[in-house]
Parts: sequence; C-alpha cells; structure tokens
Amino acid sequence: MEGVPRKSTVAFADNLATKATLLLNRGRRYAFEKNFVKAVKDFDEAYALVEDRDGSAESDHDEIKEAVMTAMGNDDYCRLLEWCGMCKHLRFDLKGALECYERCSELEPENTELFVKRAGVKMDGANYSEADALFKEALALNPTASDALLHRANLRMLQQRVSESETDLETCIRLYPNNLLARLRLATVCMAKEDLDGAKRMLEKAEEYDPDSSEVHCYRGELHFAKSDFNEAKAEFEKAMECDPSNPTPYVNAALAVVNTPSAMGTMPDFPEAMRLLEKAIEVDPMFHAAYVQLGQMKLSMATDLTKAKEVVELYDKGLEYCRTPEELRDICSMRILTVAQMDAAHALHMETLNMQ
Repeated sequence: MEGVPRKSTVAFADNLATKATLLLNRGRRYAFEKNFVKAVKDFDEAYALVEDRDGSAESDHDEIKEAVMTAMGNDDYCRLLEWCGMCKHLRFDLKGALECYERCSELEPENTELFVKRAGVKMDGANYSEADALFKEALALNPTASDALLHRANLRMLQQRVSESETDLETCIRLYPNNLLARLRLATVCMAKEDLDGAKRMLEKAEEYDPDSSEVHCYRGELHFAKSDFNEAKAEFEKAMECDPSNPTPYVNAALAVVNTPSAMGTMPDFPEAMRLLEKAIEVDPMFHAAYVQLGQMKLSMATDLTKAKEVVELYDKGLEYCRTPEELRDICSMRILTVAQMDAAHALHMETLNMQ
C-alpha cells in the first residue's frame, strides 16, 4: 500500500484490511444488483489483498496475513472467504473453492451452510460419498437445515435414489411449508418419474405461496413443453420473464418453444424471434452457457454468407470467456472448431456461403 511501509506491520495490515473490506462490501452490492462480473472482480481483488499476494515472497508474509485477518475482523474475513469460495465454485475451480470454504469452516465450525457448500463442491467433483458425509455433518448440527435437505435431495437424484430424494424434500416442506424451492424440486422429481399430474399439483401448490415467482412459471412451462404444448409453454415462459426480467432461463426455454412450435405448411419456424430471445438471455446473464450453444447453432443454420458465419465464431469467442466448467469449455470449443472448419472449406472451394449444395 502506498505511503505505508511494510515494516510497519500493524499499519500496513490495517490498510490492506480496510481496502479488502471496502471491496467486499462493494462486491456484495454488485452481487445484490446481479452484476456478477464486477462482483467477482471485487471479491478476487479483496482476496488477493488478504492473502498478501504481492508480498508472498517476503519473510513476514505469514505475519502480515495473520495481521490482516485480525484487522478485518472474523465476520468480514469469513464472509470474504465464503464469497470467494462461491465465485471459484461457479468458475469450476473446485480446489480453490474447497480451500476457501474449509478455511471458513475452521473459523465457524458450527456454520451448517459451509458444510452444504463444501458438499456442493464435492458433488460437482463427482465425490458423492464425501458429499454425503458432509450433508450428514450439517444435519447432525442442525436436523432442520433446509439447504442441507434440499441439496442432499439433489445428491440422491444423482445417485438415482429417487425415493430418498423425495423423503428429504417432503421433510423440508413439512418443516417449511412455504419453501418454494423444495416444492419446485419435488415437481422436478415427479417429472423425472413421468408423473406429470403430480408435478402439476406440486406447481399449483408452489404458486399458492408465490404467484409472482419466475421459477414457478418456468417449471410450469417445462411441464407444458414435456407434453408438446409449445404455445402454452411459451406463454408460461413469457410470464416468467415478466416476473423476473433478469432470469435468463425463460428466454432460452421460450426460444426452444418457438422453434418447436409446428408451423403452417411450407413455412419455417420463427427463427428471428428465437434468436432475439437467446440474445436477450446472454444480455441478462453473459455466463449462461445454454444460450451460446443454442444461439450459435441457430445463427449458423441461418447464415446466408461467410460474414454471418464469422459472427458465430465471434459469439463462441465471447462464450469462451465465460465458461465455468470443462464441459462448457469443451462444448463451445468443439462448435467453434467445426464452424471454422466449415468456413475454411467454403473458402477453399471459393464459395460465398456454407451451403454445400
């Protein structure tokens, strides 16, 4: 920090802690406003300060880190670790996320939410037995922890232990009748079992508790979609957009409903409308992988010349900046490679379009 010599340990650490706390608070505000790109930047910068990254080679490195933690205060320090863990998890940095959460757990050993977050990281790493053990620890601390029950239900579904997943969700609903997410997850379980009537009943109950929930309308739209009622599905997705314009899922789902809606004889689906919806999904959430996948495929199929095809490559390049998992990276890389290969072939054949006929 400018103006404060490193040898003045307490003052130097106080400066680092002050700046880190300011960044933490601003990052929280950005996260509340759903400006996640700026939020992540602030959390990363704050984490670099508390880790004394610029002084990692100095002999007093560990002393400075300890002094920064003391100056920052236990609660702010733990919340920074927690936020950084979430950001790393979203970017599929599982090792980094787990490190943050475990350090936070050491300072707050009875915080059940941290056990749940650690279990989530283990699940994404396919370490299901370790995730199960963490959920057990969380529920031993607090048998009524709703997040532990909800996320363990997800684990049970991944393990194809459907009846146990239902039990966790039903327990959560019994304890918290107005827990919307538990009812929506139970509707998903019903859909997985092809019990569409059961899913419908659960969604109706969820809507009673929150009639303006974007997620409820999304789930109901998916239910209509599963029945091939594409017009009804699109109407529900549009209601979901109205309830929460910043939710990207209904835009993508509505686009899929548009292209699947049977058209009049000899006419094409409304691809321009579908592409508009997908572009809107990316606008509201630049990290929404599904939108890049669907939009790229649609734009490429509609490309009338190589300039339009080049726009697809540029779209994939943008998507690559926001990939969170190796699977997302592999998907977009594969599609980009295929698009470039098609363009190169068209150039070699002196063609102006990708239409090989």
